[in-house]
Amino acid sequence: MVIFDEVDANLDAQYRTAVAALLKSISEEAGTQFICTTFRPEIVNVADRCYGVTFRNKTSSIECVAREEALSFVDGQQRE
Repeated sequence: MVIFDEVDANLDAQYRTAVAALLKSISEEAGTQFICTTFRPEIVNVADRCYGVTFRNKTSSIECVAREEALSFVDGQQRE
């Protein structure tokens, strides 16, 4: 298992797409699991699962969300 925290944050769209494709390829070929935090759509588009983290009343919660919901969230972050 490999964990990346916003590995794509400072890349332009072309390179984010390349990184997403590379992660997907390695995951499929080598069976490596990647856990990535991101605020960009390219990795969300190739993810097997997406999770949302919320913080309410001093408590964090994690829940599986639909890809469309994750994409809507990252799109909203891009506009802010």
